[in-house]
Amino acid sequence: MTMFSRRRFLEAGLGLSALALMIPAMGGTTTGDDAKLRAGAGRSNIALAGLLPIDEFTAEHDPLSTRVLLIEKGRYRQAIVVVDITSLTDTVIVQMKAVVSEITGVKAECIIITASHSFSTPHLVTGDQQTPKTQAVLEAFKKALRRATHQAMGTLQPAIIGMGNGISRIGVNRDISTPYGWWLGADDTGFTDPAVGVVTINTLNNQPLAVLINYAVQPAVMDASQTENGGRLVSADLAGAVSHYVERHYGDNAVAFYLVGCAGDQVPYLQASPHIIHDDGSVGRADLHEKGFLLLALLGQKLGDEVIRITQSIKPESANIYRVERHLIALNGLRFTPHNAATGPVTTFDYVHSTPVNLPVVLIQWGNIVIVGVQPELSAILGERIRAASPFAQTLVITMVDGAAKYLPDISGYQRFTYEARSSPFAPGEGEHAVQVIVNLLNHLRALPA
Repeated sequence: MTMFSRRRFLEAGLGLSALALMIPAMGGTTTGDDAKLRAGAGRSNIALAGLLPIDEFTAEHDPLSTRVLLIEKGRYRQAIVVVDITSLTDTVIVQMKAVVSEITGVKAECIIITASHSFSTPHLVTGDQQTPKTQAVLEAFKKALRRATHQAMGTLQPAIIGMGNGISRIGVNRDISTPYGWWLGADDTGFTDPAVGVVTINTLNNQPLAVLINYAVQPAVMDASQTENGGRLVSADLAGAVSHYVERHYGDNAVAFYLVGCAGDQVPYLQASPHIIHDDGSVGRADLHEKGFLLLALLGQKLGDEVIRITQSIKPESANIYRVERHLIALNGLRFTPHNAATGPVTTFDYVHSTPVNLPVVLIQWGNIVIVGVQPELSAILGERIRAASPFAQTLVITMVDGAAKYLPDISGYQRFTYEARSSPFAPGEGEHAVQVIVNLLNHLRALPA
């Protein structure tokens, strides 16, 4: 492993707030044409039968899945894992990376595990909060991960990579102005990032093996929705609907990976249980119950059709550079815990500064494609700025990577006292600061010799 010095970062224009670890060894960095690219992909559903009810979930509407992409060039391997879950704790991530490493030999530093961020899933708990039932749920997730990882290993084959882009309008800004302050809803006039980024990993006969989908909207069509009889239904929500739609189109020969983008302030424009604000300023929800799944199918097909259209237009390109870098960006912090989360709109709010917070950033380079992975949910405008300034032909900015860190809004969110700003551990202006450091890191990465 090679640790960059602070001086080298200054020379690269990265500033003192960034430290980096370049990962060689198994699965880290490889360049040149010394070996052909190989890839494998696997998918497995989580077996929750017999474990429900749990939390507020009484039954299952559609299955939760784990999906694994394995990239190999010579003796170097990388892995991307997507888990249909709201979020993942550090402890669970360590356990899941251990599973993937045991089966594939990929080092933990070269694995990213990201939650698809559906809100219609039970939580994975560990430690003192764990019960026999929640432990069984965690084991069901890990068993599915094992199956998917073995499938990825079993399908390793020569592969080619491609990229494409499109547009979808199924997402809207969720921050709305009310007489009582800014709250949650759906604002057609607010900033949205309609870009759909797609990367395909194809077999040598140009059949999709893996389809990576990057879109800035929370997969939250069914968020908080209950059945008419009470209780909630487990669902992978929009992430699952889009992924399964694409997979069915290719006869289940491809595995689709929903990589949630900078969606901290973005939601589907149709939701089963939208937020409402009463005349007295109190807040609530209006629930369509099971009918909401019709909206889910509609939006899943709409976004899925755009992904398929993009996929069919992609022409594979050569990519001889495969790198993984991990960085820490020091940001100013705010005092926040889930116990003081925002519960309604306000017209004033005091941000209490706290100790600096490290923002982990992972960069995965495949030739002229780069994946930027972060833990917190960024505002859409921050993701758009990273993409616009990136020196790479294709830049996917994904959140919920290797953990969760609440929200990292742009400065306007703090000025409006939005839900995201009042639920952020990062100080005002640190979103813009993080964007600049990430762009500098991308420019430095692009300038590295092949």
